[in-house]
Amino acid sequence: MDIEIIAASIEQSTLSFPLGSLAIYVALKENRVISGSAHISHSHYFIDTHDPVEAAQSMAERQVDLLGLSIYLFNRTWMNTFLQAFLTLSPSTTVFAGGPETIAHPHDLLDAGCAFLIQGEGEMCTQEAVEKWLRGEQVEGSGIFTKDSRRLNSAYPQNLSTLPSIILHPAISLDDYPGVLWEFTRGCPYNCAFCFESKGSRLVRTYDLNRIERELDYLIEQEISRIFVLDPTFNMTRNRTIEILELLIRKSDPAMHYTFEIRAELLDSRTASLFGKLHCSLQIGLQSSNTGVLNTINRSFEPDLFSRKIGLLQKHNVVFGLDLIIGLPGDTCESFFDSVDYAVGCRPSNIDIFLLSLLPGTEVYDKRDTFALQYQSDSPYELIESTTMSEKDILKALKVKHGCDIFYTKGNAVMWFHHIVETLQMKASQFFLLFDQFMENEKISDEDDTYRIQDMFITYMFKKEKKEHLLPVILSYIEMHQGISYYQETLETPVVTLWYDPEDLAFLDTHSALELYQKKRPNTASSDYLLYGENGRLFFERFMD
Repeated sequence: MDIEIIAASIEQSTLSFPLGSLAIYVALKENRVISGSAHISHSHYFIDTHDPVEAAQSMAERQVDLLGLSIYLFNRTWMNTFLQAFLTLSPSTTVFAGGPETIAHPHDLLDAGCAFLIQGEGEMCTQEAVEKWLRGEQVEGSGIFTKDSRRLNSAYPQNLSTLPSIILHPAISLDDYPGVLWEFTRGCPYNCAFCFESKGSRLVRTYDLNRIERELDYLIEQEISRIFVLDPTFNMTRNRTIEILELLIRKSDPAMHYTFEIRAELLDSRTASLFGKLHCSLQIGLQSSNTGVLNTINRSFEPDLFSRKIGLLQKHNVVFGLDLIIGLPGDTCESFFDSVDYAVGCRPSNIDIFLLSLLPGTEVYDKRDTFALQYQSDSPYELIESTTMSEKDILKALKVKHGCDIFYTKGNAVMWFHHIVETLQMKASQFFLLFDQFMENEKISDEDDTYRIQDMFITYMFKKEKKEHLLPVILSYIEMHQGISYYQETLETPVVTLWYDPEDLAFLDTHSALELYQKKRPNTASSDYLLYGENGRLFFERFMD
């Protein structure tokens, strides 16, 4: 017998480690009954490079007996096409599926040709299902959904120590992946209405710290440098958070970079200082700054408390980003703009903005009629309009998102953006909207040089607002930080063109652009400076041809 497990990622990147499908693959390999009766393989496709029909044709030629698909929101369309083409070419193969989409639309997947579905965390129930399939028995049980099922049937292993380690398993070659997704915990105690976790297991289960240390040792040995910790809320338990961070700080190679998802409200001085000692970045789900909107999705929010906690990260020089969602129940165009302004005021390194997806199986989806939300019936189930946000409002919000994505996040603007909006006396959301319009009018592509586009728009805006006399101050400060960003990303030495000496520009770290202009006028001509690093410090040296 030949059993194949299939994953499809959006693209090859540091986040394309197919943790879910690999967990099933390893679980089947570890089952003696199954591994003794079948040859088990794993295939990994990329949506941006692999055509689903061609992938189906290639897989059909292998004449596998049992095929398992790992289906998520992002790959549902690709998997639909693959499944249809594959079953046309190989109708005798039994196909099953796992992943969040088996909860979203189980009957659609069964109608498309899946014999059974795995719902929830599937390691143990997939073993049970495949054992029964091998024996020719009816496939049923906890976490297994079939045409005879009357309700969702999710399963969640209570004791994670019974699950084999994906990272340590000999069947997994980490050389195949530019980054790794790493689990310390499963389950989430919160019940945010837009999230799958709100309908999953609220029981938080943890992996043993000895296992985590063994996995860390192996990641170091394999020289894995990019690690995304998959815990829904990494810092939910203070003592465990401290213990893990101390372990990572003590052992990690300096080249290793970690990404964590955390709750800002749970931060304290101790954990913030430890994050500051580790090469890492944090992602924080703000979602909205409107307390009424957040109440509808079971989240509480105290703006002053949130700002104080963010201040702890800034004190310890921790890189962090914020998430926002467009169109939550009760959200308006104005409240979303306010959320953008609040988020920018926290000075995150990036702001990730998403249009609300009504994921089947979440509380927001169940209450879609109560909230009067119209949405796409197929993946990605995005909001079309609501009683508080029209289609026109959503389009406007998406323009702000696009402007923020390009100018602020892609443009690494965190260190200097506040000078722009303060000098122009303009809200960030308004600035991003105008920037999006500027890109459209000038027919500028997202792929064009971001730093050049920033300079173009800033020059345009300062001339429009009759503040062009401040351009040497602003553009020099921006140029200096663009050079720093370039050096940090590439470790290549750039040349920056400045109207002020770098020492003078340091004045802007604590004062306004107008104050620097009043204190000292720009030099009569710009000068080039070589920016380089030495012993962890940055230096500027006058550049002479």
